[in-house]
Amino acid sequence: MQNRLMDKISILGFAFSLPWLIFRGLILVILVAGLASCSSTGPLSSELLSEIKESDSTEFDMTLISIDESTLPAIIGHQRSGFETRFGKARWKPKSVIGVGDVISIVVWEPSEQGLFANSATGNKTELGPFQIEESGKIPVPYIGYITAKGRTIQELRWAVQSQLQGQAVNPQVVVSITENASSQVAVSGDVKSPGRFPISIRGDKLLDVVAKAGGASNPTGETQITIVRGSVRSTQLLKYVYENPQENVFVRADDQIFLNHDPYTFTAFGAVPKVGEYPIETGDVSLVEAISRIGGLNDNQANPEGLFVFRYEDSKLLAELGLLEDGYQLPKAPVIYRLNLRKGKSFFFGQSFEVRDKDIIYVANSFSSELRKFIGILTGVTGVARLGSSL
Repeated sequence: MQNRLMDKISILGFAFSLPWLIFRGLILVILVAGLASCSSTGPLSSELLSEIKESDSTEFDMTLISIDESTLPAIIGHQRSGFETRFGKARWKPKSVIGVGDVISIVVWEPSEQGLFANSATGNKTELGPFQIEESGKIPVPYIGYITAKGRTIQELRWAVQSQLQGQAVNPQVVVSITENASSQVAVSGDVKSPGRFPISIRGDKLLDVVAKAGGASNPTGETQITIVRGSVRSTQLLKYVYENPQENVFVRADDQIFLNHDPYTFTAFGAVPKVGEYPIETGDVSLVEAISRIGGLNDNQANPEGLFVFRYEDSKLLAELGLLEDGYQLPKAPVIYRLNLRKGKSFFFGQSFEVRDKDIIYVANSFSSELRKFIGILTGVTGVARLGSSL
């Protein structure tokens, strides 16, 4: 860049000794060269679009999607897929099959005060246990001995105990219940104060219930991501978003993996903006218009309103729905560039519906006039030096 600038200085110093028409021709040549080589804040909108259209199939292909009436419904449909959407909102109750580690209670009722379990303090009701199921799967029941509980339902164990008591107790009636469902557990790990495996209560637990059992998050909720892994399904949200949106506080299920990670949601803005940098997403839902507002809007002297771009990896299902996915594409994510043309009045409404995601890159292209002003500024300085040199 410096060598090129020195070359231009030499040419301009020589040019002042030439007639005006020749000098004007040299200025045009330098102007074209300057715009091609001295841009430091990023490409023009037209250059970026040209790169996308002309990219070779062997290079890093990108798909350009305009945010407008034709694409916005599909984009909205593929925006934040919340926990409620991925896992449902139905209450999950622990399974009735008894497993190792479960704690059960057995209550026996006898209609006679002279029965085997008659007790002046409790009347005709006697509670046996509680019993915790050991590795052997058996529990020791008074007057019966060891009886298998593991793998049986509550109803099956009830009938087994009741049949064994026939002939010893007076017309016994047996009730079996699980008081601690330790075989139905969820694992909570990551940035929590007390990670571990926690049993799901009999009534069923929600996501924030098990986070509380683990002592809560170690970092602020606005900087903590929470992930649920259930079988092959995986979904992540900002923990603060879960607190603020009750529908996202879904019921957990046995063998769920819950992971908390200190990783604040951010987006990066560069190009013709007041301040290039990384910006936090302190809530779980920020629109593109809100994001632009947070960075101070567009740079009035440089920005091209037609060139607002968002770079991200997008769900390939969206591209397929829009008819933009190439045949044979197998990856779940594809590199995408969204474009919003702010010269169209409707675009502000489109931008309010377009959600900015974690690690998005927002780029505002430079206008051609800003590039021209930039070069004129350089040229003014150069001619000043040339004139000074010619006067010596």
